[in-house]
Amino acid sequence: MTLRFSPRSLATLVAAVALFVGIAGAQPEPWVHPDGSIHYYDAIGTPAGMNWYDAFDSAAAYGGYLATLTSQAENDFVFSLVDSAPYWHKRSDLKLAGPWLGGTQGFGSPEPDSGWRWVTDESMDFLNWTPGQPDNDGDENALHFGESVGVRVPTWDDASARNDTFRGFVRELSADSTTIGLRQRDTTAYDGYTLFTNNQGRAIYLIDNKGRAVHRWRVTDKTVGAMYLLENGLVSQIGNLNNTSFLNGGRVSLIDWDGNKTWSFDYSDSLKCLHHDAIWLPNGHMMAIAWELKTRAEAIEAGRDTTKLTAGKLWPDHIIEVDTATDSIVWEWHVWDHLIQDHDSTKQNYGVVGDHPELIDLNFVDQGSPSAADWIHANALDYDSAFDQVLFGARDFNEVWIIDHSTTTEQAGGHTGGRYGMGGDLLYRWGNPRTYRRGDTADQVLYHQHHSSWIPRGLPGAGNITVFDNGLLRPGSLYSTAIEFMPPVDSTGHYQDPPPGEPYGPAGPTWQYIANPPTSFYSAQLGSVQRLPNGNTLICDGNSGRFFELAPDTQVVWKYINPVTDTLPKYQGTPPAQNAVHRSPRYAPDYPGLQGHDLTPGYPVELYTTRQYVGVEQAPPAGSVRVGLAVRPNPFSRQASVSFNLPRAVAAELGIYSVDGRLIRTLPVINGTAWDGADNAGNRVGRGVYYCRLQGPDFSSSTKVIKAE
Repeated sequence: MTLRFSPRSLATLVAAVALFVGIAGAQPEPWVHPDGSIHYYDAIGTPAGMNWYDAFDSAAAYGGYLATLTSQAENDFVFSLVDSAPYWHKRSDLKLAGPWLGGTQGFGSPEPDSGWRWVTDESMDFLNWTPGQPDNDGDENALHFGESVGVRVPTWDDASARNDTFRGFVRELSADSTTIGLRQRDTTAYDGYTLFTNNQGRAIYLIDNKGRAVHRWRVTDKTVGAMYLLENGLVSQIGNLNNTSFLNGGRVSLIDWDGNKTWSFDYSDSLKCLHHDAIWLPNGHMMAIAWELKTRAEAIEAGRDTTKLTAGKLWPDHIIEVDTATDSIVWEWHVWDHLIQDHDSTKQNYGVVGDHPELIDLNFVDQGSPSAADWIHANALDYDSAFDQVLFGARDFNEVWIIDHSTTTEQAGGHTGGRYGMGGDLLYRWGNPRTYRRGDTADQVLYHQHHSSWIPRGLPGAGNITVFDNGLLRPGSLYSTAIEFMPPVDSTGHYQDPPPGEPYGPAGPTWQYIANPPTSFYSAQLGSVQRLPNGNTLICDGNSGRFFELAPDTQVVWKYINPVTDTLPKYQGTPPAQNAVHRSPRYAPDYPGLQGHDLTPGYPVELYTTRQYVGVEQAPPAGSVRVGLAVRPNPFSRQASVSFNLPRAVAAELGIYSVDGRLIRTLPVINGTAWDGADNAGNRVGRGVYYCRLQGPDFSSSTKVIKAE
């Protein structure tokens, strides 16, 4: 197969045609192909005019190709993108000629309607010619929308590929299958911008509901916890300081729109380490979860059963509030101040666990980690300003806990004081009454949950609590659920005490999502749940990097799969891998943190490989046969041989080019020459799609080359 590249620099062409009609930047639109895959179409205006050859070259940028229209529905959708005057050229006969498409007629084919194919080498099984077309009026061998007098029509016409009066072209991006990026988008999905980064990733992405990148931040620290776009436009990130005494975390940073770190707070040494979540209070203070070290001796002194101390230490959690103006800790709460145990009667905290649900059993251990130092593993924070309460998740207790924030630090270390008179004791807990001896396994609801939070006021379900229940160690089978439950709280923030021996209510969720089959939704770690303003619920299936939005009846209305591995996007069509995400919060278009920033959507985050195989063929050099350029084997791994036929002496150039037109390697013009996969500097290039081009004074022939590794 041969195709023609313009001798003009493709990089220059891309820059020249990157201006869209009436807008700044690219805005490809997604469309669901009948085979279920997502295709993107980008209508690009070229006010100065462009021929088909240059449009062909330019379409290869971003891994695209000139659009191929294989059904009436696809044709109509693409036409809707270009059905405006700037994309059309009025000829002297008053006919309107529309943008270039990816149809081409093979050289020497019987005229006027034989030999037409798409640039992807697909046959034209669907035809949509304007009446009387194609007519081959003057060596017309390229396809475009048009032509009709004074009217833009969604049908096709043929034109000479050399005609440079055309005002636009349509770039398409697709792969054989859609495995990553946008997977589904219904009209009932809540419009907004979704923020995400890989767990341990250094690139943060903001996308719109069409899966298009709106903004990207590059950061220096690996992200190892919850991340937020704050109302002041800064991104709050938990970074990893590689504290060898604990697991990960240690730093909270604020990142501006340009990726600059404007503030950071380190809380990490051999005795403590910030982790998992850091939130921002209305007064501008930062609140975070942290581990603290308790030695074996300290644990035994507090009443820990030595059979549950095989790690030789404990990491109970505590919460700190930091005044960011002074970087000083202004409030603290520690699990260690609110313990009860019935193992060692000589200790002051000895008591009947079931009589004190406001306290934390020092000797409760999760069956999944019976000897872990990370004994509680708090993993989520939320704050209610009206009640001045803090909610957080205790993963290895399989519960959510609520405490009073109105206390002083001194009161938070005791059992009295504060608005609710209980000091720092638990005001409420829910999810696993086994932890306070008021239930058994049949009463447990949560299993290693993540991201517990209040539904904000003004949203459907306001005041209720949502939880991403991972389902790790769930009896029977492993599956995750999203849960909403209504805590028994009155208008003053007081929780209903359960009767003696009974657990805290409610008995179960008010709303729950379980997939069908249940095991098709399972994330042993990570994950989040967010109630949206329209009543839908956004879920982050953490381990798989899958975000999906549910209507109230639990029908999926939007779905996206993280296409990034660490900081590098993957190619569409490749299986997702190493794409775990901690959370994926969505922000409304009018969210204060987005105001004043350029939110023009660009291309999808994932990468695409151009599918252009075939271009308009030119007549071979006079007195010769076709050039017959070929590369074998193709695909190749280590080395490929380039063959061609030049029966007459002619000055020619042979080279390997990237899909965006950059010269990678100059090769000797010798039949049988080899390319070893290296560039002109001797560095081996990565796997992907390249083009081998042989060009002379009056001919040009190219062929696609796939480097497999």
